[in-house]
Amino acid sequence: MEKTRQQKIREKEAEIRKKKFFDPTYDPVFKKIFKNKKNLIHFLNAVLHLEGDRRIKSVDHLKPTVKLRNQAGNEKSGSFDIHARTMCGKFIDVEMQRAIQEDFLDRIELYSMLLSANAKIAMDAEATVKQREEHPYLMPTVYSIWICNFRVPFCRHFREELALFRTADVGKPHPLTVYPKKKYIIIDLTRYVPQEGESLENQWIELFRNMPTANAMPHGVDKVVRAVYRQLLVSKAKARFITEVATGMIDRDEYNACMSYARNKGRAEGLEKGLAEGRAKGLAEGRAEGRAEGRAEGRAEGEKRGEARANRKFATEKKKIAQFLRSKGVSVKLLNAAMAIK
Repeated sequence: MEKTRQQKIREKEAEIRKKKFFDPTYDPVFKKIFKNKKNLIHFLNAVLHLEGDRRIKSVDHLKPTVKLRNQAGNEKSGSFDIHARTMCGKFIDVEMQRAIQEDFLDRIELYSMLLSANAKIAMDAEATVKQREEHPYLMPTVYSIWICNFRVPFCRHFREELALFRTADVGKPHPLTVYPKKKYIIIDLTRYVPQEGESLENQWIELFRNMPTANAMPHGVDKVVRAVYRQLLVSKAKARFITEVATGMIDRDEYNACMSYARNKGRAEGLEKGLAEGRAKGLAEGRAEGRAEGRAEGRAEGEKRGEARANRKFATEKKKIAQFLRSKGVSVKLLNAAMAIK
């Protein structure tokens, strides 16, 4: 008998209660961490490698869903996991991805475009008329940060920073970005190996990578990171939050199952269609090729037969000519020389 959705959630709750910490890669837990502004500021400074006066000191949470409307009235929306703005006017999107998706790079770029467009609208809304007239194309700085719990195909290291460079500078030791106002930070948790120095960035990456299976809080971590571990103790959580996390896990499992079914069905249908199209195309090409070969072979055979008929006719004519010349007393020597002419 198939289990009901409620039974699946209860089973998942029981699994969670056996753990020491929540899994921070699941959506409700991830958002719970960064709902705390202190945690978000600490994380951003660590991952963006900001120090001294460049450090972020304050952030505001923005609405997670961004909607843009074109002239035809159609809307394009994107829902960010963490959508924030710093005190100095930088806009940030932080995404947690548990599994790779089709067109993943395109999704990264789409979210970055939505972030940029929304940031431009917000910046222009706060600018004076004179500022908008003098700088109609001025854009704010945006950061897209993606934490990935799967093997990212285009990553060579656990942390990749993507930006716009001159092609001529690629491969040089210190290429300068052409457009420094837009950055993409990709963190591949599967490629991470413990680093020397235990930087704050390392501590955050290890938190996301190791917390799901950890049995104790690590030693020597920063106080903010340590506070996050305490915040995510299952034993300290309220029942409704455990239910929320369990429900999210079930939803994710069901989504993955549906996507897997769709992909497998799509591959099967695609294979069947491909074979059918291949057979049809093969037959068509075979017929066409056969006709072409037939025409070519027909021409060759026709030429061969025509030449044979011509040779037979010519031989008959030569025989008649030879008989006529012999009747006129032409010598055999002269006769043979004449017959040798074609």
